[in-house]
Amino acid sequence: MGGIDRFIANALSSEIKKNLKGKILKDTERELFLEHGMSIKLSIEHFQKLESVLRKNSSLDIKKILNDCMKKILKVKKRNEKYIVTIIESNLTDLILGMFGEVESRKIISTLLEKKYTIPEILKQSKVPKTSGYRKIENMILHGLIIENRKVLSDSKKISELQCIFEEIKLDIKKDTITVNGIMDKKVFENSTSMKIILDAIK
Repeated sequence: MGGIDRFIANALSSEIKKNLKGKILKDTERELFLEHGMSIKLSIEHFQKLESVLRKNSSLDIKKILNDCMKKILKVKKRNEKYIVTIIESNLTDLILGMFGEVESRKIISTLLEKKYTIPEILKQSKVPKTSGYRKIENMILHGLIIENRKVLSDSKKISELQCIFEEIKLDIKKDTITVNGIMDKKVFENSTSMKIILDAIK
């Protein structure tokens, strides 16, 4: 289970590239590819490898740079056993707004808030047609809004049980601003390798 890593991978990798630049960026990209076969974007889902390569190729304060980059993507507060994630980066806000603005996608997301289902169960519960439903679920997995929780047995085959990364999504729409807040389960949040830098900061 990948937590929120894939959801923020595009935005965070872009911010990291803006902050590194020059030789450090080139050396980091080269070593990530040669040693681990991955880009900076993919390494967001394997954050320890990214941190290790950055430290090897730079004398900069890597922890501060990564923390500053993360602050441009989202803000996090811990409340009891949950995390409240406020999305700052505009493309991520637009992604969620776009999905909620489309009826079938909204039904799928609503079905998975606080519950976990296999794809056939999602389609049944949301009453979304199979053809479009499979395509929309695949798109949400690709963008990291839906993740695999575990494998379950169905008709003698193991299939994925899925969940939304958020248990609750709140849209606060005012005249000039739209704020998206997502409530995340502790386990999902802390399974995200990239969130360690935030966890260290809010402890």
